[in-house]
Amino acid sequence: MLKGFEVKQWIEGNYPQFVDKVFPAFTTVLDDLSIVYFTNTTSGGYVGQDTLELRVIHSDYDEAEVVKKNLIDIFSTEKKNTANVLPTVSFTGAVSGGGALYRDDLQMWEITTFFILNTKERA
Repeated sequence: MLKGFEVKQWIEGNYPQFVDKVFPAFTTVLDDLSIVYFTNTTSGGYVGQDTLELRVIHSDYDEAEVVKKNLIDIFSTEKKNTANVLPTVSFTGAVSGGGALYRDDLQMWEITTFFILNTKERA
């Protein structure tokens, strides 16, 4: 099972420019980039499956799309055909959907990407 803090560490470890911009569930930062994540375990055990939802929130659509691409590069393993290995879990992932929404109340873009992650606990 992939834990929320591991999602945050994985993003910030791969992209130091996103340090302090990754939040669980929601953000109150409205003047800069925010990456919001949700995790859900759909199948548990030693080998399991998680769903990961990542929302990129930014006032500039094109910049948000670049961030989305960066996140796809580190969570989707289809192109490189290898697992991502963290201290307590390894995972393979694939994009399973998403979309863009202009949040008129915030005057910002919210670009969502869904991933299916196959996880394996590490001993």
